[in-house]
Amino acid sequence: MPRNVQPGGISGQMRVRYTARRKLALLAAAKRIQEEEGVSLRKAAERLMVSQSLLSKWHQQHASSLDEDPILTSLRDKKKKATHLGPLGQLKQHEDMLLRYVFEQREQGVNVDTLRLVVKASSMSPEFNTKSFTARTSAEWRFMRAHSLVYRMGTHVSQRNPEEVRQEATEYMEVMRRIVVGPHRDMRYIINMDQTPVYFAMNAKRTIDVVGVKTVHVRTSPHDTKRATVAVSITGAGSVLPSMVIFKGKPDGRIARNEFSDYPRNHQYRCQDNAWMDEEVMVAWVNDVLKPYVANAPDHVIPLLILDSYRCHMMASVVHRIQDLGVEVRHIPGGCTSLCQPVDVGFNKPFKDRVRRQWLSWMIREGVVHGTTSPPSRRDVAGWIDRAIAEMKGEEQIIKNAWTKTGYQWWDKDGGGDEEEIGEADEVIDEEGEEGIA
Repeated sequence: MPRNVQPGGISGQMRVRYTARRKLALLAAAKRIQEEEGVSLRKAAERLMVSQSLLSKWHQQHASSLDEDPILTSLRDKKKKATHLGPLGQLKQHEDMLLRYVFEQREQGVNVDTLRLVVKASSMSPEFNTKSFTARTSAEWRFMRAHSLVYRMGTHVSQRNPEEVRQEATEYMEVMRRIVVGPHRDMRYIINMDQTPVYFAMNAKRTIDVVGVKTVHVRTSPHDTKRATVAVSITGAGSVLPSMVIFKGKPDGRIARNEFSDYPRNHQYRCQDNAWMDEEVMVAWVNDVLKPYVANAPDHVIPLLILDSYRCHMMASVVHRIQDLGVEVRHIPGGCTSLCQPVDVGFNKPFKDRVRRQWLSWMIREGVVHGTTSPPSRRDVAGWIDRAIAEMKGEEQIIKNAWTKTGYQWWDKDGGGDEEEIGEADEVIDEEGEEGIA
């Protein structure tokens, strides 16, 4: 009569892996059956549907040492590796060359994936090239795991060699550190301006769900890509200038004529066909934001404006208009903004975090009142930006850290206004804002 055993037990048709905890439990159960029923180990093994030889082996391991139990040791050390390393991998003799290939490509900023590795390994080994694509891909995954290589999301995107960009950024900063100091400079009038998008919907790509679920559905709406552009400006003294918010629309259309008058008065608003900064909007920023601010600069101070190499920043009409105000313009080399632009380095992230909190509060409020959320209006977005900028004005140290992390280190040196002068400049800005509201 055939015996009833666990799959992979006495029949030997398949292998079953027993954890150390399961081994201890089976040993205890076999001992209890033997004591209570007075049967042999073989009968106890049949009752438990486990091979008698396995129980005998586990019992010997358990009793082999009074000081150290191998089973308990394996329980404590779950990461213990097998002493036998297994057969050599298919790519073992080519590992060094493959690793060198990966590192050389990454140093150049070139993306590497499993397909590239398969192609490279196939060119190195004709034998490897004869295998199926699935087998070669599996071999590459094993190679990656063995050498701690994983897929990573890119944090910087550029069209140039990172080392070349880093070298150019270093040279640029060496020049700028000399330019921003001197008796003709004042930290309050060293300004960096840049544009950043603010979306009408800021839904996250991650969500809470049950462990093991293979399909995670995340709803989107047609408004997820709708955005405005905000031109933010910060100074070396840690202050924030009024912003210019650009919405999609006609410059002299219905939105500009009928809505802007109801928006927060602390900022400037414009419409552009694609909600971008173009030549016309840039000139408007110079006239409405930069000009009133630098008008208060002392006579001996030459204001300095730092811009990136965006096309409209470098247009002759824009540069000449800025220079007509007595402001010196310096452009950051292309591809170096992530290293040389204080707004990018340390301002945009905390600013957008605050905008997102405003959006979350609006979402909760809308859901409670209406049960569903309708798309936010331009007036809502303008309010989020206004409150986020107001919070950032109180975070002077964050703004100073943005300049310091970029490489400007002048806080302990002479050449800038003292705290009282900085406070007076802030009062001038506030008074202008109050006059605009009135």
